[in-house]
Amino acid sequence: MDNKIQMNVAILIVGTATGLAQAGSLNADRAYASELLADAGARTVLNQGNSSNVEVSAGLRFSYDYSSADGRTPTDDETTVGFGIKDAAIVIQGDVTENMHAKISFDFGPNDSGAGGQGTAVLEDAFVDWSVNENFTLRVGQFVPSGSAEGSTSEWKIAGATRSVVHEYLDTPSWTQGIEARFGGENWSGAIGFNDGLNTASTAFSSGMEADFGFNARFDFYSDSDKARFGDQTSWRGSSNGWRVGAGFQFESMGSTNPSGTETDDLFYAIDATYEGDGWLVRGAFYGTDIERGTEHDNIGFEIAGAVFLSDQWEVFGRWDTLILDDDAGAGQTTDEDTFNFLAIGANYYFVPESHAAKFTVELGFSLDETGDIVSGTGDVGVPVFGAADGSSSGSSGYFLENTGEDGQFRLSATMQWLF
Repeated sequence: MDNKIQMNVAILIVGTATGLAQAGSLNADRAYASELLADAGARTVLNQGNSSNVEVSAGLRFSYDYSSADGRTPTDDETTVGFGIKDAAIVIQGDVTENMHAKISFDFGPNDSGAGGQGTAVLEDAFVDWSVNENFTLRVGQFVPSGSAEGSTSEWKIAGATRSVVHEYLDTPSWTQGIEARFGGENWSGAIGFNDGLNTASTAFSSGMEADFGFNARFDFYSDSDKARFGDQTSWRGSSNGWRVGAGFQFESMGSTNPSGTETDDLFYAIDATYEGDGWLVRGAFYGTDIERGTEHDNIGFEIAGAVFLSDQWEVFGRWDTLILDDDAGAGQTTDEDTFNFLAIGANYYFVPESHAAKFTVELGFSLDETGDIVSGTGDVGVPVFGAADGSSSGSSGYFLENTGEDGQFRLSATMQWLF
């Protein structure tokens, strides 16, 4: 802040205090304060009169979950049941100017970044999109950086009750702070960003959790100009055939600036594709990480999924995902087996056809391998993926880490969703 602005702020404070003490000169003080604000460049923003187009929306995802996992501690009970809130979000957004759109959102459900519990407001999105022209936009603030198609898909628009284990372990949607340029043409789009690294939501610039720097990029190619149709994991009845193919990455480095710690250079990458038809779709994704934190390890995984409508309101879906972890136990990955397979099948009922506003989802999940061989329940992004074997903590995938020597896990989730 330069001296001129500091002086203006000081004069404004004094002028305001004087106006409160001398009611007779209130109008003059207001006029003088207005001039000072204009000189500081603030008058334009304060007088936009944009409150009429501010929109407030909310969403709730509420579920009843059943889990059966072998070899649980401390009582060795296999069954875990109960109600829970998957998401309870408030979103505020509106236009700042003709070419600037702002968004702020809070989630009162389980914190997707891994800290805190239900019922506590957690800041998620907090950014402004500045449309420089019709083909170029700058996103500034706190957001999920463009990397994978699934990571950019809202949890309100996924096909099932949960995301895949592979995605959660290797590419969990994770907020960061930074700036991202978005651009494209009729049948392609791109994004390039500069940020503080994954999972650094609401951190100060001096936080030891932040990377020294992070870069991300994402490019997509489409069969036609209807890009918006790929914003969810559903293809409504009556849709024409179309496809999308894309790839993205996030690279971040830490340990060379204050506060310095262990030097790390981490790479996260994804390649994915979707084909949509008349009431059906198939999609696939490959994820990988190259983590250099003391001991280097490389984890990969892939998933394939599909969905089809049986009527205008009933949709069935299925998903298979395989997680392949580095077998170097010193890297905190696995103790023995390094390949883990998961299967999910289920159905969605849309109360309003072609709308995610009110939806009921039932999902059956099966863990086909011994999850006890996974040393850490948190993924490479650092958020809980598996719940603890004793039930003391939960994860985003709906699965628990079993005790060593036990395998075979089944879960059932019945989830209601409302957007209003």
